[in-house]
Amino acid sequence: MLAQLSNVRLGDGEQLRPYWQRTPVLLTQALDPTPLIPSTETLLEILNDTALPARLITGDMAEGFTLSHGPFEGFRPPSSGPWTVLIQALDQLFPEYDALRTAMAWLPAWRFEDVMLSWASPGGSVGKHYDHFSVFLVQLNGRRQWAVGPRANQDTPLVPNQPLRLVDLAADDQVVASPGDVLYLPPGVIHHGVAMDPDCMTLSIGFRAPDAGALFETLVEQLDDSETWFRFDDPDRHTEGPSAAITAEDLVRTRAQLLNFLDRPGVLERILATRVTEPYLHEDPDVSDDEIDLQSVNQWRIEAGTRMAYTETGFAIQGIWCDEPPSASLRQLADTREITGIETRHLSPTERHGLIAWVQAGWVVDADLD
Repeated sequence: MLAQLSNVRLGDGEQLRPYWQRTPVLLTQALDPTPLIPSTETLLEILNDTALPARLITGDMAEGFTLSHGPFEGFRPPSSGPWTVLIQALDQLFPEYDALRTAMAWLPAWRFEDVMLSWASPGGSVGKHYDHFSVFLVQLNGRRQWAVGPRANQDTPLVPNQPLRLVDLAADDQVVASPGDVLYLPPGVIHHGVAMDPDCMTLSIGFRAPDAGALFETLVEQLDDSETWFRFDDPDRHTEGPSAAITAEDLVRTRAQLLNFLDRPGVLERILATRVTEPYLHEDPDVSDDEIDLQSVNQWRIEAGTRMAYTETGFAIQGIWCDEPPSASLRQLADTREITGIETRHLSPTERHGLIAWVQAGWVVDADLD
């Protein structure tokens, strides 16, 4: 049976940590959804007047689905049939949504991806599917019926001829989420949510889980001329055999070469930190050339769309690595996402220069003006 916890908040790591990445759980009445519900007029404005990624999904599991991608012009919800609209990265527009994930301090901030809203008519759905990452599904308005389980694996077949990655396996559990309920799903758990009421709204708080391919891609992107010296060699070769054969000994040498490279100081830190701080929305910043006096501002705050993380040897912001051990003040900025103007005096010269550039790029903002 699906586990259920009553009146457990998203920030309660002691209660939630045993379920993280392990098993689904329904949190009944975990929060007050009232201040989090956007008006339909606001959603239409976002769909028509912003560049946030959005999708319109119509249909159902029985008849099949159609999928349309934004941006939309003059969007209005379909007048008939079940439909669902998905809007990504709403944490960058609504401080209330950004506050949801920052309240989850028991999880590393760099694991966070974005907050997505599902807005649906009765019967609206995105089909039976699974994600490769953890997700908290926060019910804001109306009710949604969930079918949960089992857990997918590499051999789980996909439904053919669909625009979405769907599966079709019998569920382990059924549950109805009411406003204020939160359903947590670990990676790979199959789930199917169907809206039961008009203007059904569900927030999806997703978390980053870079796969091996993404990490290797980051590694390749950061290779420079110095890495060309780390080449395959075999001075102790003593075996003879077919000229085209790659031997087990060759594979051992190759593995050792790769591991030796990854073991170089700072390599793994740089790969992971730059990958997980890549911005969700890749937009060229509108860089200002205004003079910035850091100490003249009462409080600086990292903007919601800005990603920042640090290690013992360096730090990364928006996918850019700085190979300098972060000061205590910079760690505080990354952890709390805020720093006072007075505290900027304790940053290193490199960090102060960087902070000015981040302000000019809009990655860090004056908290009093934002």
